[in-house]
Amino acid sequence: MKLLTFRPPRARTDHFGVLLSNGKVLDVSGLQAGRAMPGTMLACIRGGAAALTQISQALSATEQSIAAGKMPEHMFSLGDVTLKAPLIPGKIMAVGKNYSDHAAEVGGVAYTRPSGFIKHTDTIIADGETIRKPGWTEKLDYENELAVVIADDCSEVPPENAYDHVFGYTIMVDLSARDVQFAERKEGNIMIGKNFPTAAPLGPWIVTRDEIPDPHQLKIITRVNGEVRQDASTATQIHKIPQQIAWYSHAGLQAGDIISTGSPAGTGAGYQGEGTWYLQHGDRLECEIERIGTLRNTVSSRKRRS
Repeated sequence: MKLLTFRPPRARTDHFGVLLSNGKVLDVSGLQAGRAMPGTMLACIRGGAAALTQISQALSATEQSIAAGKMPEHMFSLGDVTLKAPLIPGKIMAVGKNYSDHAAEVGGVAYTRPSGFIKHTDTIIADGETIRKPGWTEKLDYENELAVVIADDCSEVPPENAYDHVFGYTIMVDLSARDVQFAERKEGNIMIGKNFPTAAPLGPWIVTRDEIPDPHQLKIITRVNGEVRQDASTATQIHKIPQQIAWYSHAGLQAGDIISTGSPAGTGAGYQGEGTWYLQHGDRLECEIERIGTLRNTVSSRKRRS
């Protein structure tokens, strides 16, 4: 199932829904009356198998109604709603240099174990929202990454049991101010270069684990203004998802936390041709991952109006 958070027309609060086969959105929040249905993405994650079964049954009943020519209530066209970030996790553990080709293009060698940095959750924006290019960087870069959504509170997870703790998958764009990031790295820390407003587009929805039997057989494609920049596969990850979960679970993971699994080559930092691949005002960024979808955002250097 594709589960999403959205704002219906004229609504003042976010709703929780599931994508139908006809491309419309079933408002799970609207089905709550008289039923113990989860009302938010996090409630669904924490509800475990029972919550997913409830949603699956509602989805099946709605699909049957549509097939019978009936128009169910609590259904919206995707184009009529505003997509929000699927959830705001407790934390984002971002894996660095997890593809050897990307490690080479940004300098240095790949890490011998999963390693990286923490991405602040207040950097998250949704599909369709604007990426705000800070005025203090000339090297705003993109990294298209498969993001793993953790299913439950867990720690000290053995690699062989890692997938038991996966709720699903989504897309995260790890935006970087490379000039600042590389300067910080000389001092041993990466902070501002990875954490600034709008630095983590997330979405457009979460695909449940059962829909992706092997997360290491997915195409990753990134386009800027229609030009393909990244074209790779998750098969080439160095440290696979079970190793990532096992390692980061030493710090303790909670339901809804995200592990962003790294990005392949094709970033602005690795471009050697004429001009630049760093993001500029007006650029249209499209990050696609097979079996999940496409996350679309536009870059602006204009300051947000207060």
